[in-house]
Amino acid sequence: MARQICWALAALFASGTLVLSTGSTVRAEYLQPGAPQNRPPAEQDQRREGHDRRPWWKDPKDMAEIGLTATQSAEIDRIFRAEIDKMKPMRELITEMERGVDATSRANTADIEAYARQVRQVEHKRAELNTARTVMLYRMRRVLNADQNVKFQALYDRRDAERKKQDAERRR
Repeated sequence: MARQICWALAALFASGTLVLSTGSTVRAEYLQPGAPQNRPPAEQDQRREGHDRRPWWKDPKDMAEIGLTATQSAEIDRIFRAEIDKMKPMRELITEMERGVDATSRANTADIEAYARQVRQVEHKRAELNTARTVMLYRMRRVLNADQNVKFQALYDRRDAERKKQDAERRR
């Protein structure tokens, strides 16, 4: 299961999408609008199907709904970019560590304690990454004033409900 979670995280980061939540139910989504993606057009279209993801702090409609100023948008973007750059090596290390756990599992020769130690190391690193991501989201949200936070939460809740509905429809 840990391996599946790691691959899901890696896929989200690799695709340029960061979807996270914290106890305060914060979600940041990122895809540079208009930036060319290094994917075939068919794959781009499939990925976009039903989801128009871009940074909420750069989307004029979302900025207007929240009441976000250009200065606030720039500050949130600065926080996001700085923290994502710090997280990238952590993601890569986790991926490499996951490969090691996978190789140990396939070899099926390590003693259980050694294997458990290896898994604990991966999970510890993943916890560090999750902590960094959650703190980043909190720092981004702290840029907003109280009224903007209420509006942001309403926007997030609405989009989260839409996403859940789309996911449920896809599973049918």
